[in-house]
Amino acid sequence: MNWDPDEHLLPEEVRDQEDQAKAWYDEPTRVLNRKLQDENLRLKRLLRENGISWDDRLVTDPHDPTKLIWAETPRKRTRTSGAFMLLSPENKHLPKLPTEVQIQILEYAMMSKHPIMDPLCKLNREAMSAAEKARGNQIAIGFLATCRAYHAEGTQFLWKHNTFIFTSHANLRYFANLSLEHRKNIRHIELRIIAKYYDDEPRKHVAPYPSMMNVFMRLIKIKTIPQPKENTLARNGFRSYTWDQVVDFLDALRPPYDPNHPRGKPRPRLLPGLKSMRMDFVNFPDNFLTPSGGPSLHNLASHDLACTLDKLQLTGIPDDDWGYEMRTELTCMVKDDGILTLSDSAFVYTGNTLRSMESSPHWRPEWLPKLVRSWKGLAQEYIRDHKAKGLPPPGRLGHHHPGLPPAPVEEGHPKTQWKERRTLWKRCLITQDTDAEYREWLEFDRLTGLPIKEQYEAMADYYDPEDLLCPDCDILHGDYNH
Repeated sequence: MNWDPDEHLLPEEVRDQEDQAKAWYDEPTRVLNRKLQDENLRLKRLLRENGISWDDRLVTDPHDPTKLIWAETPRKRTRTSGAFMLLSPENKHLPKLPTEVQIQILEYAMMSKHPIMDPLCKLNREAMSAAEKARGNQIAIGFLATCRAYHAEGTQFLWKHNTFIFTSHANLRYFANLSLEHRKNIRHIELRIIAKYYDDEPRKHVAPYPSMMNVFMRLIKIKTIPQPKENTLARNGFRSYTWDQVVDFLDALRPPYDPNHPRGKPRPRLLPGLKSMRMDFVNFPDNFLTPSGGPSLHNLASHDLACTLDKLQLTGIPDDDWGYEMRTELTCMVKDDGILTLSDSAFVYTGNTLRSMESSPHWRPEWLPKLVRSWKGLAQEYIRDHKAKGLPPPGRLGHHHPGLPPAPVEEGHPKTQWKERRTLWKRCLITQDTDAEYREWLEFDRLTGLPIKEQYEAMADYYDPEDLLCPDCDILHGDYNH
């Protein structure tokens, strides 16, 4: 396939004003308020037409319809009366299960086999594949309405034992309405970032399919959202919302405002217990997008959210200069000795439908894992050895993150065969299937961060700490990679 970007019109990266206004208008709280206001107006009109006051403490006197009297307060059912009802002869045939069994049933009922999409928000069916649309109810949500005890216990199971997919940064921001008590138990989320394109002229746009591993070498038709022409240079022509959308997703993960948070203490992030994250880039073609993100992306990934994840999975990120820059910035969110895995696109949006690449017979992409800053521990050890011997430091330590702990060591791994070579074991994904993420143990070289594929050889069993020192900048950063 010969595709020259100079022969095609490339989009300009900008946030669409209409999309932002619609997201503000469709925010779930505002939608609920509008519904409640309309319902209150209808009820008040109905009461007024029938001569009834909307104050529940006043009712019409049955002997004199022109007068209002105070209503008698109904007797509240006590715990004794409720228990009497449960022990009545009509309910004696109901089974009595131990509390432990009821809790186990409730926990099982609140666990979904598949990730839950856009919790607490209206589903966006355009961001769902055919298999996701065909799924029915994944959890027995009606369990929570049974009683207060089931609601309290089941809510904790719901947010603790499930994973979630967010297709919009607005839905991710609305997640801040959930109590921190539940948000802190979430360990893994997935962000499905679908590129959006706009045009104020009826033109057709094509781009190479975003394939990092050259699985598909063909062109896809870019879906554009028609926009009216405006007499302004700020919003016209062919535009895209891609890299800025990534910035908006990351910005939604920052600490939300909590009026009850004690002063003088740092506010926790949206998901303070998050350990791993998957980001699916959909329709981000190679050599097609203009650069954006800039300082905002760097400040978010390298400062606000730096060193917060043990594992990060990226699919469909372009294999060009801007995609490499984006990948480098996102890697800063991973802790030292954490794992970064890359893979080909998991979805493609074409024909007004989000298609999962799992159904394609030619789609067999592999995960490309790499350890993040695994050389730092070796560099610190190298510096300590020099100081112990009374020698000057060999060089400055690059990518220094004081006070931020590395990713924890995973237990239960096989025994290494290397004696001198410094290695680290990690359990890594071997398939993109979100319903069955198989993992296997891989042994990584701490110096390069890459998995060791060769068998043990005495000639390859060595470790030279001087390889950490870059001859060009006199900085310790493994594999000569800044």
